Amino acid sequence: MQHKQTQQGFFLVEVIVASSVIAVVLVLLLGSIQHTVEASQRSLERTQTAYLLEEGAEVVKLIRSEAWSSISGLTAGTTYYFLWTGSVWTLTTTPQTINGFTRTVVMTSVNRDGNNDIVTSGGTIDNGTKKVTITVSWIAPSGVQTENMSLYITNI
Repeated sequence: MQHKQTQQGFFLVEVIVASSVIAVVLVLLLGSIQHTVEASQRSLERTQTAYLLEEGAEVVKLIRSEAWSSISGLTAGTTYYFLWTGSVWTLTTTPQTINGFTRTVVMTSVNRDGNNDIVTSGGTIDNGTKKVTITVSWIAPSGVQTENMSLYITNI
């Protein structure tokens, strides 16, 4: 009789140990899956951001090609937003959000020195060139994230 109770006691211990091992493995597996999902989300956000930045650069070039006055007439240092009207791209000061991403564009004047090189200070303003800074921002679990791209455009 004593032998049967001891076997039942060992069986109970084995069940508890096996359950504990399975629980630990499941917790580790779920943590790994969560990490993979978060990494995939960050990768998706970065990819979307890259596309929005590139599209923004192409839109600025398109607007420039249609009419330089649409670029040169903008107030330097003012934040603008891209707006697709359904048939044409335009810039507006009204914030626009695309699937949780906010894309802005700021035009600044460009100065050139006596050698016609772009300089950050001094020189004379080149009315035929603008520096364009496009920024995409979004809210991620870790807080607000931003990426930007700068380029120069000229009156062609």
